[in-house]
Amino acid sequence: MGRVIVVGSINQDITVTVDRLPQPGETLSGTSTTYRLGGKGANQAAAAAHGGAAAVFVGRVGGDPSGITLREELGAHGVDVSALRTDEEVTSGIAFITVSTAGENTIILDAGANGRVTGRQAVDAVALTEHDVVVLQGEIPSSANEEVISWAHGAGARVVLNLAPVRPVSPWALADVDVLVVNETECGLVLDAPPPGTAAAAAAAAAKLRNRGPARVLVTLGPDGAVRASADEVTHVAAIDLGPVVDTTGAGDACVGVLAAALAAGCDFPQAVAEGMRAGSTAVLSAGAAASYAGIAPVEPRL
Repeated sequence: MGRVIVVGSINQDITVTVDRLPQPGETLSGTSTTYRLGGKGANQAAAAAHGGAAAVFVGRVGGDPSGITLREELGAHGVDVSALRTDEEVTSGIAFITVSTAGENTIILDAGANGRVTGRQAVDAVALTEHDVVVLQGEIPSSANEEVISWAHGAGARVVLNLAPVRPVSPWALADVDVLVVNETECGLVLDAPPPGTAAAAAAAAAKLRNRGPARVLVTLGPDGAVRASADEVTHVAAIDLGPVVDTTGAGDACVGVLAAALAAGCDFPQAVAEGMRAGSTAVLSAGAAASYAGIAPVEPRL
């Protein structure tokens, strides 16, 4: 098995639960407030570790108490945090999250130390091999992502790019991406078009995204499942219903992290998508992002 090397963001998540999401200018009373590990990069690394991979996280925290806590919490998920730097000059990243009783959420980010992550940091910290899978997101600078894509491609490693939030990516960098993952909203933003409203529209959009360069594309559609596209086929994959939805925060990250773990374990793309979607469906059964990953089943290695 290869490793999953996540280069990305790590945040302090502050989550408030409300009966419903507020309208602009409206003040609502919350029913609870929690402080948890978050950030798309950290979440995906935690999910990969719960999915059975040897997961390594490359990123930055600030020189504040949150930075110490975040390092400890990510390590407790089984992630190697030796390449997680502390930047004393800034604060750690923070996310303000509102979750409704229906499981919907809104998120506001302050990047903090995540804005200082560089590709050179990853190159200096990790001896990459062709068996590894490198995972990236949109919560670190575009320049860092492009540096890492070039480095990973040169080493023969596979690259999973979760373009969330959407950032500009050079055409040459997209051409070196093995799997591009976006949700329906991000898909529309990348294509400068309305989000696909149906599975058929998502299939057409996924095919267009493949034409931008990545070898494979996964467009996630929430309760409508997902669409995967490769050179061989464009296929709708039905959602997996494992029980009542408690909190959707971090479900997409669970999918990405376990998809990467499955690729590192020798799964082909369709198998990896299936494993990732099951992980995402598991994550919505309890509150929090990485805190909801305990129920994720490890991927069986394909030898």
